[in-house]
Formats: sequence, C-alpha cells, structure tokens
Amino acid sequence: MYQLFVTYVFDSKDKRDGFYARLEENNIARICAGEKGCITYKYFYPCGEDNKLFLLEQWETKADQRVHAKQPHFALIGGFKDEFGAKVEFEIMNAERIG
Repeated sequence: MYQLFVTYVFDSKDKRDGFYARLEENNIARICAGEKGCITYKYFYPCGEDNKLFLLEQWETKADQRVHAKQPHFALIGGFKDEFGAKVEFEIMNAERIG
C-alpha cells in the first residue's frame, strides 16, 4: 500500500475553511475516492490547529497514485491551493495491511 499524509497550511482559519469548502463544492474527495486503486481519500481538521487541514491518501500502488495526479480534478486542487495560499507538506509511506 502506498500512503500519503498531506498537510495544508494556511495563513488563517478562514482561508483553510474556504479551501475545504471549494473542495466540497467540487466533490473532490468523492471523485478521488472512486479512482482505480484508491483505498482512502479523506480530509481531517486537526484539533487545536485552525490553520491546517490534513489529507490521508491510501493507494493500492504508487502507479495508481501517479495516474490520480494526472487527472483534471487534481489540477483543480492545485488551483484551489493557489487561490487560498496553501503551503503543502507531504509524508510518503509504504505500508502493508495487517489483519
């Protein structure tokens, strides 16, 4: 399994919330979760950090995630990041399921 932990960092809670609202308006998580090889694609608000938004992506393979990164809706996310001034941090992990 190929996992990405993405942290979006914003200048303010309002910008974070605006970014998330734009994702929701465009059904980004639902569309991504329906892609071939996607196991999990979920956004989370971290407790006590009003300027951050987390994304957990889990894919069957790295190749599946790379196909995802070439989709039109992925380009939309990039535009939303620019619009709301998101800084992005990534952690990539390879994992296997237990149980």
